[in-house]
Amino acid sequence: MRFVLGVRGPEWETQRYRQAGWVLLPLRAFLGVTFAFAGLQKLANPDFLNASSPASVQHQMALLAGQSPIGPLVRLSLHVGSLTGILISLAELAVGVGTLLGLRARLAAVGGALLALTFFLTVSWNASPYYYGADIVFLFAWTPFVAAGAAGVLSLDGWIAERARSAAPTHGRGGTTQQELAGTRERRAIVTAGAATLLVAGLTAFVGRLAGGTASTAARKQLTPNRSRQATRPSARPSTDPTQSSAPQRRPSGTNVGPVSAVPVGQAAEFKDPATGNPGWLVCLSAGKFAAFSAVCTHAGCIVQYQASNKEFVCPCHGGVFSARTGAVLGGPPPSPLPPIHVAVSDGHLYVD
Repeated sequence: MRFVLGVRGPEWETQRYRQAGWVLLPLRAFLGVTFAFAGLQKLANPDFLNASSPASVQHQMALLAGQSPIGPLVRLSLHVGSLTGILISLAELAVGVGTLLGLRARLAAVGGALLALTFFLTVSWNASPYYYGADIVFLFAWTPFVAAGAAGVLSLDGWIAERARSAAPTHGRGGTTQQELAGTRERRAIVTAGAATLLVAGLTAFVGRLAGGTASTAARKQLTPNRSRQATRPSARPSTDPTQSSAPQRRPSGTNVGPVSAVPVGQAAEFKDPATGNPGWLVCLSAGKFAAFSAVCTHAGCIVQYQASNKEFVCPCHGGVFSARTGAVLGGPPPSPLPPIHVAVSDGHLYVD
């Protein structure tokens, strides 16, 4: 009995990769939408490039530099923080659009994997256990597309390849070959897609800043430290309980960060922790009762944001939720509460140390 082995030619290979392309299409759509949205979101955020904001890329990089294995590179990038932020945003947008359109899909996948690796070595490096950090998952999710690209499924790469294969090597008008015409069409497709990407990015960033710039500034209250009213520290350190009564203290320790009137009941204001230089949040729990916490998430070092409706701090990076009353973890991956900061009230002013 004889067995004849079939010859697997180019058509069989094409069909095999095309089948893999359809199987991976949901993952490809997810990665493309996620990275495109991430890039557009950064470009539309008025605080992303505002170095004075705790939510800025410069502030995030400064916090991550000390805990990342590529800390020296992060500190070097801080010298051009705004440019670094713009390049990251545009790279995410290019990766997302290229993946969705199937345009230079392998190159887009390599870019996505490099971005995910960078985020893993910075933002998610201290995630414990490691699988709490999403960036390592993104890193491995890109690997099939690095190997196969879009596999000719719903992709400009596939359309361009088909046009090139079907073009006969005959001369067109003016002596131009069909292959040269196909190359011209390919270049035009790439330029058109790039121009559309930049147009969408620019319009989104412009509209996002118009819609969100004023609201973002109004929603965030910033206490201004008053160095002239800094009190003398006593020899004995007071209790570290983050909540204090409104009764004036004769000689409170710490730094005056602003008037009590700057933080209405139920609201919060940012300040700079004099002990660490990191951002902090000061919350008015009730009339004359305040609590202060570090604004640095204990999961991956991102800056938490205050939600007045729920009286909670929410981490924008991985969804951690903390109580604005105690700093306790209410949800998400953070391994520990927000560190409390001692706060005291004297003569209508707030002091932290």
